Amino acid sequence: MSINKLAPAVLVALLLTACSTTEGQFPSLERRPYESKAPISVPEAAPAAPLELSAQLQTKVDSLTRRHAAAEADYQRKLPAVETLASRASGSAPGTESWVNAHLELSRLDQSRADSIAVVREFDSLIAEQGKADSNLVPLLSKAQQPVSDTIAAQNAEIDRLSRLIGE
Repeated sequence: MSINKLAPAVLVALLLTACSTTEGQFPSLERRPYESKAPISVPEAAPAAPLELSAQLQTKVDSLTRRHAAAEADYQRKLPAVETLASRASGSAPGTESWVNAHLELSRLDQSRADSIAVVREFDSLIAEQGKADSNLVPLLSKAQQPVSDTIAAQNAEIDRLSRLIGE
């Protein structure tokens, strides 16, 4: 046999003998979990305890909500009269009796929602204060504040509409 044909055969034999050695640390040739089609399981985390406001904080939120409800009821009670006066004053000249009366009642309507605006400010302070202590409470407090903020935004739009109707 020629040396050119013998060299590959010797090389293969040497490589095969190297595979049979038992010395040293070699990686396992078994299938790894990611090589199979079975999904890798993620250990289940313990369910988080439901987050709730403390009794003291819940009492404060309830008090703010009641104050807003009272202010909103006062606003809603006054709104029909202001709408009537604004309709009568529509197109009237500034300074006329109907124009002055409509603006006067509109300012009283605006004043009736002052406590709701104060409630939003108090919620803001409460959220800032509690956020420093436990930021997990912020979403709960923000959720409680949202209806108050939404109502005030609707009231702002209504007052703007009535003001435009009366004219400046």
